[in-house]
Amino acid sequence: MKQTMTAPEMTQTAPLCRTVPLRRLSGAPRKALAYCTLPQRDSAEQLIQAFQAAPQFRQISLEKLVEGKGDNGFRVVLMGENDYYLRQAAVYLTAMSHKGRTSRSAPAVDSYWDDFDLDNIDLEDSGSPAKAVKDALVVVSSSLLDPVLSQSAAAAGKQGVIAQMKAEEKQLDLVGLESAGILIAASSGPVLSDGVLDKVDAFLSQEDPQDIFVAMKASQTDLELLEELRFTYGFQTCQVGQADQAYLRRLLVQMAGSSLLTFSPAADLDKAIAQLRRYRGAAFEESDLELLLHRVSAAKTDRKPLETSDLIMRPCRAQGAQGREALQAMVGLSGVKDALSRILAVAAMEDRRRLSGVEIAPSCRNMAFSGAPGTGKSVTARLAAQILREEGCGTGRFVEAGREQLIGAYLGQTSHMIAELFQQARGGVLFIDEAGALLNKDGQDIYVTEAVNALVRHMELEPETMVIFATYSDEMKKLLSSNPGLSSRVAQVLEFPGYEDGQLFDIFKTFADKEHLTLPEDAADICSRFFTPLRRRKGENFGNGREARRLFQAAKEEMALRVMGEPEVGSALTSADLEAASSRLLAQEKDGGQSVIGFCR
Repeated sequence: MKQTMTAPEMTQTAPLCRTVPLRRLSGAPRKALAYCTLPQRDSAEQLIQAFQAAPQFRQISLEKLVEGKGDNGFRVVLMGENDYYLRQAAVYLTAMSHKGRTSRSAPAVDSYWDDFDLDNIDLEDSGSPAKAVKDALVVVSSSLLDPVLSQSAAAAGKQGVIAQMKAEEKQLDLVGLESAGILIAASSGPVLSDGVLDKVDAFLSQEDPQDIFVAMKASQTDLELLEELRFTYGFQTCQVGQADQAYLRRLLVQMAGSSLLTFSPAADLDKAIAQLRRYRGAAFEESDLELLLHRVSAAKTDRKPLETSDLIMRPCRAQGAQGREALQAMVGLSGVKDALSRILAVAAMEDRRRLSGVEIAPSCRNMAFSGAPGTGKSVTARLAAQILREEGCGTGRFVEAGREQLIGAYLGQTSHMIAELFQQARGGVLFIDEAGALLNKDGQDIYVTEAVNALVRHMELEPETMVIFATYSDEMKKLLSSNPGLSSRVAQVLEFPGYEDGQLFDIFKTFADKEHLTLPEDAADICSRFFTPLRRRKGENFGNGREARRLFQAAKEEMALRVMGEPEVGSALTSADLEAASSRLLAQEKDGGQSVIGFCR
């Protein structure tokens, strides 16, 4: 009698998809032009079984895809939020299609592979690059197909063939890429354009074209161009999800067995996997599990089974302090701390839900910080990037930009400069200081208009990057009201209040504590006698925390002069040091803020 398996038994025995790491090409950025080898050792039946059993492909009807394919190769738009699983779907569909196809003759055009050397080739007869990738999926960045989509002006400075292509304005031609299949993708920014569709049209016009796929996130979807692919060229669309914990746990166990590693019965594999996924963020790939085991195995000095603690990857913490602790330790700003903590907590929660398999569109993280100078806006923005990193929902990158980094010298340069800023800050925080420079006060500044439009476009296309604008309160109101697209993409405006004298002394004391310097008993009174008249003189230009830092630096200078001839330096700032520093700085302000050095007449 034939035995039937229960659902749990079927889950445990179901085949697993192989990992599909990107293989780079010498002279080409790995994510601009690369390839993935196909799982050639698996039969067509094994490929189908593994594909249909994988939770990341649960929403894909393989039968409908094959029916729509007909006698042509696959023409599929893969939609999802994880670059790795979009690539894995393309690899497996190409491999299934390739099993039933005969070898194609080389295209009657010069092959672009002639310009490349391939690394880590394990295929037989790889005397030329074209032969090496004939049984592989080639991954092409859409920016190489259409220069209009080029997201990085700095990329033109890279060495190798890609740099030469850009310098010569030579575009990549899909017709010249002889491989089993082609995947068009973009890690950020738009995927489709009229120029890309022109290349697709030429590619499909050749005799017996390869399988071709387009990978697209929700934020990258251009509905008009997508419908053009579907209606004119017969592309099918399908949703690609992500592997769940149970699937990754089985994969981890299988990888451990292949490496002759064992787990302790008490080891919490789900916790280790979830932590690794949060640690790696959007860069997570299934091959990371294998790399984790390799790192753990190399670090262990015994053969004991692996415990949970062995498998946990912890993110680097800036200066040894957690971001949230550093945020709460800042003087004042209770309202800012509360609002920011809530926004970052939502980002972390949504990330954890995505790891559990729930499809959630990214929520708006962008913010505006308004307030006087020296109220901690840039420090808070930097801590936001650190907290996102520590929570596993950000890269930790922090890029600060002013007008000179945003506005180009000629029309058209601005968009490329802003694209480069987003590339540098991807997955972290792009902090735009003195954002009042983006105000088009007379309505005639076309460069400012171009900058704001480019910012709005990238904020929409790249929601994983948090953009924080900072300027005075009045300027912030004018900026957000001047462009509805900009204001709709800012989740919240946080007001940074000015510091009172007591809070400024707390900041002053923080500087002293960090340098292990003690203060006299009357330090608070001396500082107050400095801050009060200075605030009155400077008005709106009062620097708040910057003034506390300036006073501390001046007091150290007085201390340095005092101990210059003494055998021991000591660790105390005296009342005389503070009084002298305060008097000197106030005198400079009375003279217009300028200290005269040298000869005068």
